[in-house]
Amino acid sequence: MKALLLTLICALAATSLYAQSVNDLVFITEEYPPFNFSVEGKEQGIATDMLLEILKRVGARQTREDIGSFPWARGYNVALHTKNVLLYSTTRTAAREKQFKWVGPIIRSEIVLYARMDRHLSLDNIDEIDRQQLRVGTVLNDVGEQILLELGVERNRISRYNKGIHLAEMLQKGRIDLLAYGKLATLWNFKSLGYQPKDYEVVYSLKPADYYYALNIKTDDRVVSELQTALDQLKASGTLDRIVKSYLGQTPPQIKPGHLSATP
Repeated sequence: MKALLLTLICALAATSLYAQSVNDLVFITEEYPPFNFSVEGKEQGIATDMLLEILKRVGARQTREDIGSFPWARGYNVALHTKNVLLYSTTRTAAREKQFKWVGPIIRSEIVLYARMDRHLSLDNIDEIDRQQLRVGTVLNDVGEQILLELGVERNRISRYNKGIHLAEMLQKGRIDLLAYGKLATLWNFKSLGYQPKDYEVVYSLKPADYYYALNIKTDDRVVSELQTALDQLKASGTLDRIVKSYLGQTPPQIKPGHLSATP
């Protein structure tokens, strides 16, 4: 991971202040299935495959092997402070709007609070988290965490983890009462761990989530426009629909519970 980060920074240092073409961009992502995730070291997912189709359409030289993966907080920080970086999948929010330039939307999901069915939890409003002294799991600097803090949830009610898969495991083990994360990604994680989705329920919907490719604010507008045009054309041609169907119909790769590093 450290070697990959060093290579990324060195590559970016060799480019001009502003990206002059798509070929100047460096792509980074995280483990957020079914949108972006790795299988045997190769990046997969709806957003990844769509990005590769975009690159093919604009004649860029990058391939699947040129995509790096980091824990979300680290990747977010790199994209925020390093020129010519494209980060995905990133939820576009008012708080983030002026921090990046945007290409999308790729697809819509929903940021929700999941609980175990056997807990019989009920939330009439977000204030119930503090009143009932519930523990909520989030991914560090993820949009779920940001929304909870913006809504006034006490910081000491939030347990922060590196990856979404950790939230599913900690919820099942009773280490947290709720998890705040994307709905589709959470369902995928339940299945990956061998859990039954019917054993969990959405107890509160935080907001719809439109996922985008987020580019460092110093990226040339011509590059952003080129990528957006290619995405729009591919969506119109049905390419995105085909990719989405191929993933949502999959059985996720199985992950053995208890083999995850889930330190908050």
